[in-house]
Amino acid sequence: MESLNIETIYSFDTEYSADSVEWCPHKPNQNIFVCANYQLIESTTDTCTTKRLGRLLLFSIHHRNGLKLLQRIDTPAILDQKWCHKKIDNDSILGVVNAEKSVSLYKLNGYTLELELITTYKVDSDTSETLVLSLDWSKSVSNCNEIEIACSDSKGNIHLLELDNNILVLKDSWHGHDFEAWITGFYYWDTNIIFSGGDDCLFLKFDKRVGSQPISKNKNHGAGVTSFHSNSFKEYLVASGSYDEHVRLWDVRKMKSEIDTIKMPGTLWRLKWDPFEQNKLLAACMLGGVHILNIDTHNRMDLIASYFEHKNISYGADWSYLDKDECNKFDNVGDCIIGSCSFYDHLLCISKVNFKIK
Repeated sequence: MESLNIETIYSFDTEYSADSVEWCPHKPNQNIFVCANYQLIESTTDTCTTKRLGRLLLFSIHHRNGLKLLQRIDTPAILDQKWCHKKIDNDSILGVVNAEKSVSLYKLNGYTLELELITTYKVDSDTSETLVLSLDWSKSVSNCNEIEIACSDSKGNIHLLELDNNILVLKDSWHGHDFEAWITGFYYWDTNIIFSGGDDCLFLKFDKRVGSQPISKNKNHGAGVTSFHSNSFKEYLVASGSYDEHVRLWDVRKMKSEIDTIKMPGTLWRLKWDPFEQNKLLAACMLGGVHILNIDTHNRMDLIASYFEHKNISYGADWSYLDKDECNKFDNVGDCIIGSCSFYDHLLCISKVNFKIK
């Protein structure tokens, strides 16, 4: 299959399997991004033990210098990572969750352009294996003073942490799903509201003011719920994705049925609203490639761009925050830049998108 309206400008072999790309949202470092790795190492002995190793790779792009690896940090295997939407004490902060029960925070040093570890918190003291699968930051639309992180794990639990004087403090934990809680995220217009999706096919809505029981339990997804993102430009609008290959748009006030749904070329893993007008969704569809949906004024979805350069599982995708003038300095015609990565072929790609909406 040929790509549509998306063209590669840089590629990189990450060595370890790649599963996440996240662009720094803050000036003057919007040309900087991180790629996370998850490498399963099988034991060569009879113990049948395995190791989950990871790396955190920090990159920059420049129209003259190209793609540059700035830093490599060895970690436990990384499942997800997110930059805080807003600077904290004038610093860009990256949250990372891993296969050893931990949430770690890194600060981007604006002088050295390197990540510095701030703090780490283990969400589970149990001796059994726990993978922290996803995280989200509360600071987006809401102007609350608290800086919170929601994360989900392989035992179906949701954890709520608060950052206080550079220390992560556990505020609450509750059991949400019978199997893996693949995704959790804040409703950015009211961060008392937290959504989660699990391998039990449930899409849950919680209100932390009323306890750990969901205030909405949606069963519309035909398979595990793997992705979620709240729109921070358009109140009440959120998106979800599933192993059932469908993207769904929801009005948070009416969770019985979706506003619109569209079948994608593969199972969903990542959904990201664009950072400019938030009327487009970037979707990583595992074996089905990476795609972009346009959402019209009536909240109807249409597929407008596709990328098939990844020959393996496309887990990671994100939008660069560079504006059109900055994007125009790079080769190829296009309106914006995206990053994407795939797993067993450990391929990272930086691409230009040329929107041609018919």
